[in-house]
Amino acid sequence: MNISIRQIEVFFYTAKLGNVSLAAEKLCITQAAASMALKEFENQLGEKLFERMGKKLILNESGRSILASATELIGRASEMSGFFTDRSHLHGDLIIGASSSIGNYVLPEYIAEFIDTNRMASIQMKVGNTEDVINRVLRFDVDVGIIEGLCYEPMIDVIPWLDDELAVFASSGHPLAQNDKISKKDLESCDWILREEGSGTRRIFENQMTALSMNISVMLVLGHTEAIKNTVAKGKGVSCLSRYVLADLAQLGKIKLLDTPFLNLKRKFYVLIHQEKFKTKILREFLSGLGVNNLDT
Repeated sequence: MNISIRQIEVFFYTAKLGNVSLAAEKLCITQAAASMALKEFENQLGEKLFERMGKKLILNESGRSILASATELIGRASEMSGFFTDRSHLHGDLIIGASSSIGNYVLPEYIAEFIDTNRMASIQMKVGNTEDVINRVLRFDVDVGIIEGLCYEPMIDVIPWLDDELAVFASSGHPLAQNDKISKKDLESCDWILREEGSGTRRIFENQMTALSMNISVMLVLGHTEAIKNTVAKGKGVSCLSRYVLADLAQLGKIKLLDTPFLNLKRKFYVLIHQEKFKTKILREFLSGLGVNNLDT
């Protein structure tokens, strides 16, 4: 058997992108060369690795069984290629999956600090809800995920990171903003604006509503925290988001965080790493900057 790194790269990017043409474009080779490499790879393994669904190639069971190994080999090859280039700088690409609140309000500071000291490194961040990020980690679409919800996938290592707390808020002109004490009945009488299903923020909030047997009326569902903040600030409904997210408008006096001591809205942010993910030097350095150390090899 004479499997090449190029064949593994074509397999890996075809699996990620679902298309041989896109894999070829990513690798800067012709489509014919990519197709030949993939065909030869399957021939040497004696297995078909993809099923075709319309114009998209989807990994079959055989393909899924070797994806983790292919990902690790590409990671090791990429790291090896930078060993003798410039030892004084950290080289490589890093793709981070982050849920909305973390990606927009927490991580930018950490990424900026990392890039300041590692200018040869390249970072890409993909923002989605908690469910999106978990699925990206499972598919090896990202090197690391950081979420604001819970993850129970057995193939993912879940590492507690930062403490966070959600807060119920309204516009500064909302009737509840004038009250020193807020009751459960007050909240049940409001029109609510919430994140979409699959959001860690929504899951935490709904768990509290269920635990306290509270019935609320959802007026609007929006998929982005900025849209929710600005809608509430304009006087439409009330909502519940991370204190990280609300700090700017609260400081400007456009919204008021309501005092709701009967709600337990504390939570943690979590770092997610696939158990079969090869941890490159750039990934380890980035995680170290987050305070996440002592990773298994």
